[in-house]
Amino acid sequence: MVLAAGILVPDILDGRFDGELAGAPFAAQMIFMGVASAYLTTVVGTLFGLKGIARPTSVTPASVIGLLLCVPLQIALYYVPGSIREGAMVAFLVSVPFLYGWQVTRDRLRESRRTEKVRIPLRFIATLLIMGIALGTLQGIFTITVAADGHSLMNPLSTLGFLLAALAAGVTMTGNRFDYNHLIYQMGIPILACGFIFAALGGNQFVAFVICLMGYYATFVVLWVLGAYLTAESPSMVKWLFALMGAVMALGQALGLIAVDTQMVGLVREDSILIGTFLLLACLFLVGDRSPYESWGIVHPTHSATLNDLSQACQILAAETHMTNRERDILPLLAQGRNRKVIAETLVLSENTVKAHISNLYAKAGVHTQQELIDLAQQRAEEGSGNR
Repeated sequence: MVLAAGILVPDILDGRFDGELAGAPFAAQMIFMGVASAYLTTVVGTLFGLKGIARPTSVTPASVIGLLLCVPLQIALYYVPGSIREGAMVAFLVSVPFLYGWQVTRDRLRESRRTEKVRIPLRFIATLLIMGIALGTLQGIFTITVAADGHSLMNPLSTLGFLLAALAAGVTMTGNRFDYNHLIYQMGIPILACGFIFAALGGNQFVAFVICLMGYYATFVVLWVLGAYLTAESPSMVKWLFALMGAVMALGQALGLIAVDTQMVGLVREDSILIGTFLLLACLFLVGDRSPYESWGIVHPTHSATLNDLSQACQILAAETHMTNRERDILPLLAQGRNRKVIAETLVLSENTVKAHISNLYAKAGVHTQQELIDLAQQRAEEGSGNR
């Protein structure tokens, strides 16, 4: 309710309530919108975490569909008065806590009581901050330049950016086996940087804006899927990871807007060159060749980050091949040479159920027999020991 009031009050106080603000009222409303965005990120992300949706193959389609739904929504909002857009936004914001409570009650979701110490994924946070700064700069630069070309940020044509982002995210995430390092630093952020550079070189500003939208939202989907996977891997992260995600991106967005509105006023070309260079340098320094699951902090922090034993090797292998929670339970038992009957008794499952899980597990690991799986797990453990 406080956030809703913060969005509405500045528009009411200016005496028009038309969804169009400028100056201090606009800045105040933007602050509340930024906090509201962080809040929504936290609520939806927490819900994903509580549901334990661990497989990127499950979360990715939902994220891509969400991008596609932005297309008709933005087109519809373009043709309604600003006051209605603002009112719809506030109505949705107010309804979220009730929808969240209803979902939690219906599915009987509970927060994890595990107290493990979780490694904070610093590269993840740094990337979120960079993305937030890029978004703030994007809004600051193109709000004026795109409008000067006779367009608007709400123009239906800008929905092309969402369509391209959905296509890029859906195709590349599937084709690259969810290699987050590659998807973020060699695909999404470079596309975003190209949009700014295209604008700086004097290209059509609206086209540059669409390119930036494509790069930003394609990267955001990857980060969202990664966040959902992190929270499912370490349930204790549910309480804070998405809250941190929303807060860091909102902070970066504020920094980007402040920089454009105070330090870089009237320096659109210079600003675009600066942010484009900044993004490319960030990619250069943040990209790594280590396993994305290890380097992003997905490995449980209660263990060593290196593959120092068979159990750790199984954990990394399960993460890399997107195994389900039950398959993760079965994998180390198989690697220890346990037969199907013993596994069924240990996990209190039927042998037929265990057989089905083992078949899926073999397919994901790329093996055909238990011995091949044992050899693979031992090889991974030896490789990890050799890197210490």
